[in-house]
Amino acid sequence: MRPLRLSIQAFGPFAGKEVVDFTSLGASPLFLINGPTGAGKSSILDAICFALYGETTGSERTGDQMRCDYADAELVTEIEFEFELAGRAYLVTRSPDQETPKKRGEGTTKKAHSATLVEIVDGEHKLLANRPNPVAKAMVDLIGLDVKQFRQVMVIPQGKFRELLVANSKEREQIFGQLFQTQIYTQIERALFEKAAGIRKEKDEFDNQIKGALNVVSVASEEELKEEQEKLQPELKQSEQSYQSLQQQLDEAKKQRNSAQELKQKFVQKVEIEKALTEHQSELPNIEQLRQKRAKARQALTLDLPFNQWVSATKQFEQAEKSVTEKQLLVVQTKAKVEQAESLWQQAVKNVQVVPELSQQLYQLEEIGKKYRILDDKQKALETAKQAFTKAKVEEESFEKQLKELDTEIQSKRAEYEQTTHAVSSQDAKRLSLANVVEQIKVRQSSEQLIEQQSKLKQAVAQSEKRYAEAQAATANAKKDADRLEMIWHTNQAAELAKSLSEGDACPVCGSLEHPQLASFTGDVVTRAEVKVARDAQQLCASNELEALKNHQSAASNLGQIERELNQLLAKISEQSIAELAVLGQSKETLEKEIQTLASMQPQALKAQLEALEGRHLQTKANLEKSIAGTADSKHAMTVLETEVASLFEGVSSGFDNVEQVRAQYVAVKKQIEELQKAEQQIQQQFAETQKQLSAIESSLNDALALQKQWSDEKQSTEKAWLEALSASSFENQYAYLNAKMTEAAIAELESSIRQYEDKGASLKTQLESINGELKDKQQPELEPLEQALTAKLQQVEQALQSYTRLRSRMDSLNQVQHKLSALYAKNEELEKAYQVFGTLSDIATGKTGARVSLHRFVLGVLLDDVLIQASQRLQLMSKGRYLLKRKEDRAKGNSGSGLDLMVEDGYTGKWRDVATLSGGESFMAALSLALGLSDVVQSYSGGIRLDTLFIDEGFGSLDPESLDLAIQTLIDLQQGGRTIGIISHVSELKEQISLRLDVEAARTGSSIKLVA
Repeated sequence: MRPLRLSIQAFGPFAGKEVVDFTSLGASPLFLINGPTGAGKSSILDAICFALYGETTGSERTGDQMRCDYADAELVTEIEFEFELAGRAYLVTRSPDQETPKKRGEGTTKKAHSATLVEIVDGEHKLLANRPNPVAKAMVDLIGLDVKQFRQVMVIPQGKFRELLVANSKEREQIFGQLFQTQIYTQIERALFEKAAGIRKEKDEFDNQIKGALNVVSVASEEELKEEQEKLQPELKQSEQSYQSLQQQLDEAKKQRNSAQELKQKFVQKVEIEKALTEHQSELPNIEQLRQKRAKARQALTLDLPFNQWVSATKQFEQAEKSVTEKQLLVVQTKAKVEQAESLWQQAVKNVQVVPELSQQLYQLEEIGKKYRILDDKQKALETAKQAFTKAKVEEESFEKQLKELDTEIQSKRAEYEQTTHAVSSQDAKRLSLANVVEQIKVRQSSEQLIEQQSKLKQAVAQSEKRYAEAQAATANAKKDADRLEMIWHTNQAAELAKSLSEGDACPVCGSLEHPQLASFTGDVVTRAEVKVARDAQQLCASNELEALKNHQSAASNLGQIERELNQLLAKISEQSIAELAVLGQSKETLEKEIQTLASMQPQALKAQLEALEGRHLQTKANLEKSIAGTADSKHAMTVLETEVASLFEGVSSGFDNVEQVRAQYVAVKKQIEELQKAEQQIQQQFAETQKQLSAIESSLNDALALQKQWSDEKQSTEKAWLEALSASSFENQYAYLNAKMTEAAIAELESSIRQYEDKGASLKTQLESINGELKDKQQPELEPLEQALTAKLQQVEQALQSYTRLRSRMDSLNQVQHKLSALYAKNEELEKAYQVFGTLSDIATGKTGARVSLHRFVLGVLLDDVLIQASQRLQLMSKGRYLLKRKEDRAKGNSGSGLDLMVEDGYTGKWRDVATLSGGESFMAALSLALGLSDVVQSYSGGIRLDTLFIDEGFGSLDPESLDLAIQTLIDLQQGGRTIGIISHVSELKEQISLRLDVEAARTGSSIKLVA
């Protein structure tokens, strides 16, 4: 990081705004920050550190304590720091918490801590972060150092120069790890540790599985398992043979019982068949009746043809007879219609004889109509003239009315124009009032929104606090349960070990040969898996508790931020006496309406409107004069037409009042002529059609009479043939025939019933003969003794099966456990080999063996050796060859880690001693040498953090003149290598040797900064 510009305003002792342009000092300058005690030299470094991280270099004072008491109350405390990093420019701006005067009224309001970070690209600002914490985090990402490491490496504050020198291995590991980006070695350590832990955990689980597998079959060891297998094998074989023998005996007993059951069932079947045959023979009379009914039906079939021919002929004769009767009636009706049509036609001929007379009347009406049409035209012209006169009169009156209205409107518009000109001058004042009201409304709306957010956040805080308390309780309960289960498991493990102990055996825990009080099993059975589940549940509850705490803290922080913003707004409302939102809304609406009204009042438009009205007045006056002349012309034309119409009325004396009456009479006479002629034609046509219908009906009657005669003859011949066939049959009369008559389907159904009866009888006789042959010379068996023997044998088989199954199951369990143990032992052996590799690597990498130096510290130790080589060169120069820095290689006491502690070699004594034994001046030279060496080595590593700037606050006063010259020469050499170095000191010799200075001058009203070249 290389500083470019620093702006300090109302910060520390600086009451105004002081700007330090580091670019004016030249490239890679070595400069002195000079000034009297209390002037503010260290405050420059505080400003840089505060701008970057929000903390001062000494960390004793907070940002809000850095407000300058001499500063003007209106001037805001603010730091701007522009710097360059890896060729890119950045600007960070930060302002601490502070009290600022209220804009209205008395008192102050609190301005919250704010910060922004931007990248400067081609003169444009690109925002990277805009709140205090995000800006501080972004600085750590950019520079690669947190605030504590920054104070130890790039800025050595007053009284703090010994910190990096005397830091222990753990502290130095954090600093060097960040500077050299060696996190990869920490990740290797963690990966090896996790791998070894996983193998160890997996092996423990397999050990527990071996114990669990042996517990399943209730044996203590694999040897006991094998002994029980060998003992059980002959018992299992004998049990299997006994079960198979009894099973064969059971099968034979079942066979005998089943044969007896089949024989008994045949005797039962014989009785059932004999019964069915008796019942079948009892139905024979009914079957005989069906046979007789079938014979009569078959005989009736031979008479169906003559009977059906006679019935058909009879129906046809009846239909022909009915048709003759209907047609005879129709002939009589049609003759009456013919006579009526003839009478009507003769009357129509008489009526049409008046048509010539009516035609003469029609001609006379046409002549009268011509005269009336001329009169009608004149009357229409007279009506048009009257309408024109009336219209002209109305138009004249309208123009007179318009003229009066325009006079009134011109006077009103002239007064409005004068008022508008006066009102427009107040528009700007009302707009200013409206802007003020709108601003106050925004303040009120913001306060109401914040109050609503405050209420919601209070509920959220209460809920998060409740959830946090619940999570704490859940964690405590989960831990209690896990502890209890683990204690039970450990107790049972001790009992498991005690179970295998015999008197005289050495205890695997303590080695004692006497066992006065062996551990016993508790009532509960707890597995290692259950303990793991409980511990996992405890860990989950702890994670939930931490998450609940974070949520509660976040909600409380958000509530605090909202309440601070709300208090600022409420203070502003109180200072400015801002009215309620409803009142402000009403005021805004009123002002907007007034401004809108004023905006619409445009004097120029009103003036144009007034001039337009005056022009319309002149035009209307001209139109009125023209209208008066037109009215006189219309009246004269109307008088002439009235005289002509009166003359035409005297010439018309036909008994009609107007042409419409003539037209109506003409239409009526013409219609009468047409109706008489049309009626005569229609009646003549109807008379001809009626005569034609009569001829057709008489012809149809003759055809019907002939058909009637034909069917009468057919009926007589078929009736004779039917009676002869009936007489020749066995039926006494037609009724007997009809009773015997059946359809072919009905006869087929009768035959089917008879056939089924005959087939069933034959089948029953065959079955009876067959079963009698099977049962010949046989007696009914006794089933009960056979059933009893079968039941007894079945019980014996079940007992043998249970015994065999129990032994088989035990043998299978033993075999399964044996197979499982083989696999578990093989896997355990693989895990042992793997743990020998990864466990050893993990112990070495994490520093648990040997010199107790971890892999990460070993790598950092090599890097520290490089740093100490550079640092020792400078320290040897500044100490005139007396001191060298070296890394302490002895192991630290106890369990604390080592590998990064420092020692110093005293050239006067030839001995090594701890760096803490150096005096003040010696410590300063060693610390400065270490800082410069560290800067050199970090810069030399590609990808490392850039340490191209160093600020040193005091420490030179502890050096003698010769050592001071050597220290300054060392800094000059470093500066020539491209570093920017700033020194704060009271030592007067530094002013003589360093030409570039920033002089901090103190005054009663605040300090100021001046560049001296």
